[in-house]
Amino acid sequence: MQFNIFPVNCPGISILSPREFILIIINSVLLLEDPNLQGLPKKNGFRECAIPEPKFKLVIGDYSQIELRVAAEISGDPRMLRAYQNGHDLHRLTASLVAQKSMEEVTREERQSAKAINFGLIFGMGEEGLQKYARNTYGVNMTREQARFFRNRFFQVYQGITRWHEATIRGNNTRETRTIIGRRRLWKDQPLITELLNTPIQGTSADITKKALGILPGKLIGTGAKIIGTVHDEIILEVPEEKAESIAEILKTAMIEGGRVFEKSPDRSGSDFK
Repeated sequence: MQFNIFPVNCPGISILSPREFILIIINSVLLLEDPNLQGLPKKNGFRECAIPEPKFKLVIGDYSQIELRVAAEISGDPRMLRAYQNGHDLHRLTASLVAQKSMEEVTREERQSAKAINFGLIFGMGEEGLQKYARNTYGVNMTREQARFFRNRFFQVYQGITRWHEATIRGNNTRETRTIIGRRRLWKDQPLITELLNTPIQGTSADITKKALGILPGKLIGTGAKIIGTVHDEIILEVPEEKAESIAEILKTAMIEGGRVFEKSPDRSGSDFK
């Protein structure tokens, strides 16, 4: 979980209030429209326009690698779970396993490739899909042969993910899937395998964020802090400058509590979501 505090001051700012939808997205991810504040471009200073009121700061809590953590929880993959319990960087671990070198020897470029491998393959991408995803999302160029090797190697080292995918493929005649807490998605027609894999992961991620949002208001009473938005797995608060550090701890606590509700196994001590 990552936290940032941004001190910014810009008098005369106008406030944009987008429409917020809780259930319009199929996997129940929160959606903001008119304007889409979740899709602000990274370039040309657009995001610098999102600033707090004078004498306030933005405090942002981010569930780090939440989809991978949820995939580890759903699949019970021992290597992934052990990595998160021990505080390891899963992207660096994947890079080391794929390249068959120590984690200390992994380069920045190899870790970037591993991000594409991790986030792409948990949803069942094929080699061509992985190749395009790596290029378009992470700026990583890989040949078809490399994508095939990375894919094969990923499923060799993460046997829990492999078994979960195989079980999903065997049950491909189903038109129903659920998040960890049992929230159900139904299809009228036969869904794609990638949809059956996607919904439990992204749906559970959305459930976790919403649970944290439900816990948070009670903890913020009397602090002067306001919840001003979410961006995927981030929760954004506007808080009085002098209380930024203490409210960041409140946000962290609420987000951890939101994640613990969804643990399947009590012996993991919440570490999957820290």
